[in-house]
Amino acid sequence: MAQDLNLPADLLNRHCLGIAATGGGKSNFLNLILKQQMMRGGGCIHIDGKNSKDAIREFLTLAEQHNRWQDVRIINIDEATLSNTYNPLLRGDAEELTTRIMLLIGNGGDSFFRSQASKGLGAISGLVKRMGIPFSFADLSVLMGSEGALRYLLREAPKDTREYVDYKMFFDQLLEADRRTGAMIVSEKKLQHTFGDLLGKLAAYARGQARDVLNAYNPEVDLLQAINENLLVYVALPMLSKAEVASDFAKIFLSDLRTAVGQLQNVPPEQRPNPTFLCLMDEFSSYAMPTLAPLFEQARSANICLFPFIQTVSSLSDKERGLSIDFAQKIIGNTWNKISFVLKDPESCEQMSKIAGQALKEFVSKSVSENIGFASGQQDASMLITSNRGRGISTSTRVEYDAVARPEDFSNLKAGEGIYMGPRGVYKIRVPLLKLNQQGGDIVFPKFRMPATPGLAVAEKYHMFSATGG
Repeated sequence: MAQDLNLPADLLNRHCLGIAATGGGKSNFLNLILKQQMMRGGGCIHIDGKNSKDAIREFLTLAEQHNRWQDVRIINIDEATLSNTYNPLLRGDAEELTTRIMLLIGNGGDSFFRSQASKGLGAISGLVKRMGIPFSFADLSVLMGSEGALRYLLREAPKDTREYVDYKMFFDQLLEADRRTGAMIVSEKKLQHTFGDLLGKLAAYARGQARDVLNAYNPEVDLLQAINENLLVYVALPMLSKAEVASDFAKIFLSDLRTAVGQLQNVPPEQRPNPTFLCLMDEFSSYAMPTLAPLFEQARSANICLFPFIQTVSSLSDKERGLSIDFAQKIIGNTWNKISFVLKDPESCEQMSKIAGQALKEFVSKSVSENIGFASGQQDASMLITSNRGRGISTSTRVEYDAVARPEDFSNLKAGEGIYMGPRGVYKIRVPLLKLNQQGGDIVFPKFRMPATPGLAVAEKYHMFSATGG
């Protein structure tokens, strides 16, 4: 008889890991999890790698069914008209912001230039944070390429601070004597060497659709507020059309989430999200990074459940993405609940079978033997008579460890079937099919007119700057 599989809240914040090949029923399962989370009044972040309008409609339909439409917030860097505003550079100290932005250029490239970019970015963000002024990707893009903007900070910032001293030291390193006038000017070559790679990455978030979404000084979406208020945040990633931009943005988003989690750890337990806040991370391996491992350790104490979804186990240790076996082990070890849908990768089947573990099983073997003896008859030598008959039956039993779920169990799953592995055991499950009646036409979601907040706005002030400032 089929039974419901119930996971208590205190088990959910031990995190979950999902794995599925394409077409195995993952989308239906995620919608079912979202439905149950909305039913109990919980909040969520759903990072979706599809970025389709149908997926957005499904999310809104679920929210409407449970009277949660007003709690929906959408972040879509590919289409500003289908997005609320969000600025991932507003929360965190200078060091956190520097680390967050440096994620855009990863660990590749020349270590010296990476170090120079990090120092310069730290000096800029530190001074702007000291000024208490919000800034954006567009502001950073201007500062990294404009002498006038850099001099503007030098002129406007408070002079009696350590951040000003650090910034002035960085600025002076960029100077060289003008060959014609002898005046000290910012060397374009030095500026390019310092920020060239990073500036190219930032450009994707400072122009086009992404600019309208990510550069507000008082945005509609604040992750800490969203968690505290149990909001429903849908993050659309254009993984097919803009894979690199999408994965980079996901890294920045999760870095902002990590900062929010850190702040939640410093509040009394009764002020942390209740029920457990859920973070679904579809296509996780495409934007996973080593610095996320501590998030899986810290989020539990903030009552946040992380639920990454992958297609293969090996993707968690992909060296080309800067990952390792150690990272994979940390993610697997910190996700107490695991669910697998049909897998096509033999290595993943083997790995998931090992994760499911072994159990003592009793193996019974039974053998039957029979013998018949014949002798010649007394009347005719050609006649045979049975002289003896015997039958033997033997049964042997052995107990040994065997896989709870064999590799073929994972590859033979049908659509909608899954295998759950957790502290309470290993179960084969079937996920109910969730049918959502979508309405076509325009997508309507909550949008808000936020009060104007002054920010650094050097992009708007750019026309005020001269070559040397003043």
